[in-house]
Amino acid sequence: MTLLFVYGTLTTTADHPMGALLRRHASSVGEGTIRARLYLIDDPDDPGQNAYPGALPSPDPDDRVHGELHHIHNPDAVFGPLDDFEGCSPDWPEPHEYVRRTIEVILHDGTRHGAECYLYTWDVSTARPIPEGRFSDVAPDVR
Repeated sequence: MTLLFVYGTLTTTADHPMGALLRRHASSVGEGTIRARLYLIDDPDDPGQNAYPGALPSPDPDDRVHGELHHIHNPDAVFGPLDDFEGCSPDWPEPHEYVRRTIEVILHDGTRHGAECYLYTWDVSTARPIPEGRFSDVAPDVR
């Protein structure tokens, strides 16, 4: 079973077109968290006009990023377009802004799953931390 954890523009509440692609080829498993720190990244191509989330793995077990876990029914239809959207396909120059990596997800019922997740890799020294770990708290109207 191929699982994907999403925490920002790909979540159901964000209503983004790439999230719609994900949901066409996946089913929801549930809501959960990953051990990471969440940041609001100011888009370097559109500074001050666009921002998006970036999660970085954290050694602190109290750092949690909230999101959704999805079971991917057709990985070929999902991961190519999402890798391109997240800037980590072979078509993007290195170093990639995100990397797709397997990470542990803890669902609200306590079950643990290994799932793919897009994690941020660039410098976050000027990014805004989101200590609550919920992108929807800072961008409720993201589309």
